[in-house]
Amino acid sequence: MRVRMMIVIALMSLAGKLPAAELERPAPTPDSLQAEVDYLRSIMPGQAFAMTQIAYNFSNLWFAAQAGNWPLANFYLGETRVRLRWAMRIQPVRRISSGPIEIAPIAEALEANQIMAVGHAIEARDKAGFVAAYTNLMHGCQGCHEASEKPYLKLQIPTAPAEPMIDFAP
Repeated sequence: MRVRMMIVIALMSLAGKLPAAELERPAPTPDSLQAEVDYLRSIMPGQAFAMTQIAYNFSNLWFAAQAGNWPLANFYLGETRVRLRWAMRIQPVRRISSGPIEIAPIAEALEANQIMAVGHAIEARDKAGFVAAYTNLMHGCQGCHEASEKPYLKLQIPTAPAEPMIDFAP
């Protein structure tokens, strides 16, 4: 990435398109790179933000499947999976009263089992199977909340879609 940026700067310089200040910028140092990393960490959203994205997609997944819109349900399942992976990259370890707990393995187990079961129900267009798999996944998520000492984050089957603009009809 750094090499690519240097090439772009050199090409812009040759074309006379680069301000002189960019040409005079000093090479990065370990201290300046650390300052940049610290800044990026300070503006990165926390895991709670990623979890709201999971909830958004997981809620819409329910309504897509209930409407029998299996392609849309599959889309929202994929988005739920992606956001779960993002949440685990943000904070793979939680500090709880008994010490640190790795939550990434919990998420990996959910993906390999409950999320996969939801995917199979979607592929089979099996509404009853979907309800059972979705509920089982929801209970698995609740188990992670409890293991993380956040039992007050109680999940339930959604009663209204997270996104009212989406037409869930097939």
